[in-house]
Amino acid sequence: MKHAIMVIGYGDSAEVLQKTIKILDDENIDFFIHWDKKYKLPSLISKNSQIKFLHNRIAVKWGSGTLIKATVNLLKEVNKSKKRYDYVHLISSNDMPLMTADYFKDYFKKDIYIGFSNERQENNRNRLKYFYPNNIDFRKHPRIIGLITLLNKILKVNRVKKINNIEKGPEWFSIKSKYINEILSYNLSIFYHSNCADELVLPTIFRRFNNSEYKDGLDDSSQAARYIDWNRGNPYTFSIKDVNELKAVKNTKYAFARKINNELVITRVFDLQ
Repeated sequence: MKHAIMVIGYGDSAEVLQKTIKILDDENIDFFIHWDKKYKLPSLISKNSQIKFLHNRIAVKWGSGTLIKATVNLLKEVNKSKKRYDYVHLISSNDMPLMTADYFKDYFKKDIYIGFSNERQENNRNRLKYFYPNNIDFRKHPRIIGLITLLNKILKVNRVKKINNIEKGPEWFSIKSKYINEILSYNLSIFYHSNCADELVLPTIFRRFNNSEYKDGLDDSSQAARYIDWNRGNPYTFSIKDVNELKAVKNTKYAFARKINNELVITRVFDLQ
């Protein structure tokens, strides 16, 4: 099996990503990296994996459609590669692997590893209902966002009148590469200029997989093969004190943990020298 790992990278997380590459360094595992335009490109090395940085970088703004655009650009880059991949995965540069390279290559069997939450349809629809500019960071400018929301309400904007069954889950996913064209051919315009719609795109496009057989009693993070803790944080950031916890789930059903605060966590979990 050949795997393409797509990375949304930013800030000072290059050392974490370098350790991730070291763990998964393999001729059948390559890395496609979108590094936020607001930050300098890092220098990353590997022995066996190919590392490709996207040239068409954008400045990613939290909560806006820019994260979706960065993901789409990564999918396009993988799709046009001469090397044909069996699976494609999306991670952040501050996520860490929870599988060795050999275990990772043998683990994936299903068509998709996408999370589906039990969020109310009304809440999902509200994320897409109003129109927001793409160049605003929702966390940094709450007052501006509030004013834009009020203006949308006054103008009675409703962008989802003709859309049914909007699903939600983690934006991080693993899927067979044969589904890339289905994503790229979908009318993604409704997800741009919205409020935190990155968690809606894949679950909505692949909502036909949202059934009890696929869920199998798993939470939405486990469905996506991700170890994410929403009880201790938003999400919780794993640190050195959590090494034993992470070791306990290494080489199980979780491909990646989201998220960690430094590369020493990976070093300890995998007993690197």
